[in-house]
Amino acid sequence: MVSNEPQDSKRNYIKKFNSIIEDNIIIPGNLTNQHLVLEFITSIQRLVYKFNHKEIIIDCSNVRHVSPIPTVPIVGVINYFKEKEGVQFKFMNLNSYLRHSNFNSPKQVSDASIGRLTNTLDKIWTFSNSDEINQLVTSFTSSLRRTIVCKEGVINGVIWATNEVMDNVIQHSGMGKGFVLAQLDKKSNRLNVCIYDYGYGIYKTLLKSTFKPKSAVDAIALCIKEGVTRDKKIGQGNGLWGLFNITSQNEGNLSIISAKGGVFFSKHGKIAKTSNEIVILNRINQSTTISFSLNLDKEISLKDALHGNYVTDMFIENMIGDFGEIIYRIADVGSGTGTRESGLLMKNELINIYNANKSKIFIDFADVGIISSSFADELIGKLIDEIGFYQFQSIFQIVNMNKSIQLIFESSLKKRLGNI
Repeated sequence: MVSNEPQDSKRNYIKKFNSIIEDNIIIPGNLTNQHLVLEFITSIQRLVYKFNHKEIIIDCSNVRHVSPIPTVPIVGVINYFKEKEGVQFKFMNLNSYLRHSNFNSPKQVSDASIGRLTNTLDKIWTFSNSDEINQLVTSFTSSLRRTIVCKEGVINGVIWATNEVMDNVIQHSGMGKGFVLAQLDKKSNRLNVCIYDYGYGIYKTLLKSTFKPKSAVDAIALCIKEGVTRDKKIGQGNGLWGLFNITSQNEGNLSIISAKGGVFFSKHGKIAKTSNEIVILNRINQSTTISFSLNLDKEISLKDALHGNYVTDMFIENMIGDFGEIIYRIADVGSGTGTRESGLLMKNELINIYNANKSKIFIDFADVGIISSSFADELIGKLIDEIGFYQFQSIFQIVNMNKSIQLIFESSLKKRLGNI
């Protein structure tokens, strides 16, 4: 790190690689570099323990880009000092994404009303029990289904990975609280996820097991092996092993930072970098950060990744009829039938449901009184455009339309098909 002498006797000014500290003000650069976490920890420790500051200002005027890592660990570190040390934080110059993502005040699931239509992506959340994990994972995947078309197996891969890693926080961190951000990058067709806790860390946890790792990096190398856990009575030790296999198969990225160690994996599970010089909060709170990216346009076979284990998607399971067909009730979706945007969300969801299940889908208009022409065009007209008329007929069947809806669909399809 580069340090400059104070500009004058009254002001304390330090310039680091990714941030600036001036008096009690921390001015981060772009939230895209993992080293910024180190700088935040050492800067806050210096301001609190050396200069006894009880109020710290975070000035985000230089932030233009935001990635889950380092953003989520930084939010976790700030919350640690709030809750454990009584430090007050004020935030200045938050851009629209930071405000939207709850950077200054991560939402607690227990304080939010999360339903099927709640978009929980691109927001930082705290969780502390299995019910909150279930709500978040269900909402993450619902938002994905409706926002972007994913290849076969991807949605189930997201469900499995996020459930397992977040559950590890509850079971093993010793703090019972975690932070998570799932960020959708439409340009690169990737889902970027970061999960953080300021608990004991993997190394300290595995020291209580029969494995006895020699270092923090050694502990991380152990935890991606099948069956490694501190206590078989609590868990099977397959969470990070399964995540490693999923990201490797999908050609995604994975980084595991815990205690003083960090291991960074590139495509196909190859180790790109290791580190034994990670800065920790203290000897008790050694922290763990799990960050991974999945390519939404690359298939995932959970059967191969998990050696035969099967994941049930309860969202789809609840739609299955008596004969194995899927019944998609338009009236139950909740986003309405009056806008093109609603039609787009349902179209994406229908394609993702088929990619995950490969069963016949009945699009059921029971209890729907009327629709708009733009909704009809977006949902059915463009769906036929994208997959073809014969493919549409083999996959989908429209049922329970009243005469008004039929007339609107016929008119909309004539215009759409006439332009092909």
